[in-house]
Amino acid sequence: MSNFTVNGVYSYSSANIYSYLGRVPINERKLEEAFDEFNITPTGTTDDLKKLDRAMYAEYSEQVQNQIENQKGEKVVPWANLCAQIGVKATGDYEKDYAAFNNAIKLLSQSAIDGQAMAYFAGLRSEAARVFAPINKPAEAQAPITFEVYQAQFLR
Repeated sequence: MSNFTVNGVYSYSSANIYSYLGRVPINERKLEEAFDEFNITPTGTTDDLKKLDRAMYAEYSEQVQNQIENQKGEKVVPWANLCAQIGVKATGDYEKDYAAFNNAIKLLSQSAIDGQAMAYFAGLRSEAARVFAPINKPAEAQAPITFEVYQAQFLR
């Protein structure tokens, strides 16, 4: 077990650093830089490491939340035009929009009496198979990196 000295005065054991931060920095300078980056004044107690961990996690959470909000703002709905052709307003919710499209196309198809209308609805169904394909189903927004990876960038 080794000790890391910060600012030439305050000492932290590698075991304590690991238990609070989940990793040990490559050298004392990296630990010192992490304290500076998050405006934490070292005192030599484990409370410093707790504060550093909380500060890192708070910044990471804020960045992830901002990225998720940005992703939501840029929502592209691949099936919006298709839905609009039969009077369905796409919400961006895959399951809701798919169900609404299927219900509307079913009702419209039942009222189709000529071959041209039937061909039109068949074409819409064919296009629906493409735009409502599983590849277009949006995944849950995910963090771009894990907290551990984020934290590591300050301690490398």
